[in-house]
Amino acid sequence: VLFAFFGMGMSQLTYFAAVKYSNAPTATVIQYLAPVIIIGYTTAAQKMMPRRIDVVSIIVALVGTFLLVTNGNLNHLALSPQACFWALLAALANAISTMAPGRLFARYGTLNVTAWSMLICGICFIPLYFIMPMPALRPLDVALIGWIIIGGTLLAYTLYLASVQYIDPSTTGMLGAFEPLVATILAVALLHTQFGPVNILASCLIILATFLQMMPLQIFSHRRSLN
Repeated sequence: VLFAFFGMGMSQLTYFAAVKYSNAPTATVIQYLAPVIIIGYTTAAQKMMPRRIDVVSIIVALVGTFLLVTNGNLNHLALSPQACFWALLAALANAISTMAPGRLFARYGTLNVTAWSMLICGICFIPLYFIMPMPALRPLDVALIGWIIIGGTLLAYTLYLASVQYIDPSTTGMLGAFEPLVATILAVALLHTQFGPVNILASCLIILATFLQMMPLQIFSHRRSLN
């Protein structure tokens, strides 16, 4: 139940709120600050100094976030306070979703935990349908919502977890880092979202921080396979 609310449900709600107050590329990129949060929590919980690669990753990610929020202008915020709040909260929720369900997955399986957490969240959110004003939906709107539920959430999450059974988790994480890139390309091409050179540089830095985190695991796995 805790994972359903603070992991699955919180990550979905905060991410879509971040998209609302900013745009899809920005929300997706900032969400990938989750490894920085995981590093901070792990080092504090284990009372150990972070590795040099961790420090470099944090600095690179923070520089990218600074450029994304300010657009390189110290006197002006490129994102609204609401966008920053929800995007950073989405990163925190993403970190919780990564760390929290480890024992649950090992005991009950990824599909069972994912399905039950989605079901619990869905049931608890039903009262909002009667409390909040519901706009009239066109058939296209219903189809898009259906795609978000089935394709963008259920199918994507299931395929991501299933991929770990066939390839190394570090490879899965590195491939997952292409999500902000795809979101940016689609948003610019289809939605005509404004994404300038500074935004692109900032996004690349945050994605680079994710790659830096995965590289030691990738090297270790490669050496282990050679042995």
